[in-house]
Amino acid sequence: MRHRILIIVLLVAAWSAAAGSSPRFRESQDAEAATVPGHSYELVPLASGVYAAVRRVSAGSVDSNSLIIINDADVVVVDTGLYRADARRLIADIRRLTTKPVRDVINTHSHDDHVAGNEVFLDAFPGVEFLSHAAARDEIAHHKSREETAGAYRTEIANLQKRLDGGMDSDGKPFTPARREHVTLTKTNLEFWIADMSGARDVLPTLTVEDSLVLHRGARTIEIKYFGKGHTAGDLVVYLPNERIVATGDLVVHPVPFGFSPALREWPATLRRLEALEAAIIVPGHGEIQRDWRYVDRQIALFESTWEQVKKAVDAGADLEAARRAVNRSALSQAFGVTSPEMRDELDYLFLDPAIDAAFEALRPHRPPA
Repeated sequence: MRHRILIIVLLVAAWSAAAGSSPRFRESQDAEAATVPGHSYELVPLASGVYAAVRRVSAGSVDSNSLIIINDADVVVVDTGLYRADARRLIADIRRLTTKPVRDVINTHSHDDHVAGNEVFLDAFPGVEFLSHAAARDEIAHHKSREETAGAYRTEIANLQKRLDGGMDSDGKPFTPARREHVTLTKTNLEFWIADMSGARDVLPTLTVEDSLVLHRGARTIEIKYFGKGHTAGDLVVYLPNERIVATGDLVVHPVPFGFSPALREWPATLRRLEALEAAIIVPGHGEIQRDWRYVDRQIALFESTWEQVKKAVDAGADLEAARRAVNRSALSQAFGVTSPEMRDELDYLFLDPAIDAAFEALRPHRPPA
């Protein structure tokens, strides 16, 4: 699962950067930090002492957003990102904002694009505590090694280089300039990840949360909550009740959600519990900050309709291919608000393709629903 998720993240990063729009977000000016290809982030002030590091390029989800919470005597950080180089830049920006130490890092779930920077924070702030759901800690402890992931990437790099050398795209047609740029940047991102993560080590959470935990930091209250299955079995959200700010992890991803989850059936109920917080500012795991719940409502409708269509097909005896054909992708795309062919491609690739397959797997007659 690790290398599949990372390949999706890096391929979308390359596709988005090659799509032609100029990045709106600045990169940190830390001269010692390597630059992630086609990648930048902006520190967005949300409230007194609260900042979101919004990482994205164009319409694609590149790397996880982070939340920085500066308290009376310390700092709490939510998610540390995919690249160690990026984590170093984030720490440099935190040190420009405050001399207070990072005391806690909260990982919303186990995927590398949210936890790979943990070791950089541990090196910079010895004694920092790492918090996650118990299920997320177990997943981090047992996922595939980064060397296995690097091996998968090397295979993909070789395949991409063959296409570049031959001048032919995957459909057998000659490269257009835009597609050549896309494939070249994809290859560069994979190469960067291998170099950046060479010698990396996993840092396991030191504290786990099963249901909820409240941190009291001077005048600041930080609520850590588990609302149920969704993107993974162990998704935490971080809520600041006084500021009405919530960091959702990948329960919410903008502009297109991720569909590779066995819990599509439970996910809408989890999101409805999240909405009950009545936060005014939603920091998603990837993409634009939301100032209301309309996008989350669209996610809920998309998840429920996808599940119901796959279930109807399975109940009628469909195999996987028939179930894929039975889902009305055009209607789902239109209802979700897709506005361009590029965004439709993203919805298919990031959500519909994996979600349909996962729902079918959960609904197979010889297995109970997830």
